[in-house]
Amino acid sequence: MPARPHRDRPLLLRLVYFTLRSFFRVFSRIEVLGLEKVPPEGPLIIACNHLSNADPPALLAFLALVRLPNIIAKKELFSIWPFGRFLRDWGAIPVDRAREGGDLGALRGCLTALRQDGCLVIFPEGTRAKGRKLKPKPGVALMAHKSGAPVLAARIFNSENFSKLGKITIKYGATRSFEAPADGDLKAAYARFSEAVMSDIFSITEER
Repeated sequence: MPARPHRDRPLLLRLVYFTLRSFFRVFSRIEVLGLEKVPPEGPLIIACNHLSNADPPALLAFLALVRLPNIIAKKELFSIWPFGRFLRDWGAIPVDRAREGGDLGALRGCLTALRQDGCLVIFPEGTRAKGRKLKPKPGVALMAHKSGAPVLAARIFNSENFSKLGKITIKYGATRSFEAPADGDLKAAYARFSEAVMSDIFSITEER
């Protein structure tokens, strides 16, 4: 059972997010636009592009101003003591990316969090794009279908230049919900929905 960070707000987690926000404001001149589009309650999936290792802390630190999220993290991180313990306590859900057919335990954890009215952050590309155009994984569609949670698109700009202290921008966009297909072909519907979510993400422009 994953932690419920949207309800249980440990002081240490809040301090970590405060420190991260301060760091990004000073060194990356970060700008976050559209945060008011994040509903403070109810199940929600936030789907975002993935450019660098700076993306999760930057996105989560400012999202925490509205609500504390759950996030999927590769299982290797949970073996690092005591970091792994903190990840679990703070609502991170481990995933085995090498498991054939997907990690059902991670899927159950995500659905449990959403059914508890949680907010789940995912990166549909599955890994850092590094300038490539990657095909989205169907997991975002599956979770939207099984949980009934809407999917809010977000886009991060320029985080690949994090080490050069370039300005980072995070901007929230449109929300969409999964509708079961009339023909019953869920596999095709999941593919279409996942592609539509990626289109929502990349239709967000940096301009105000």
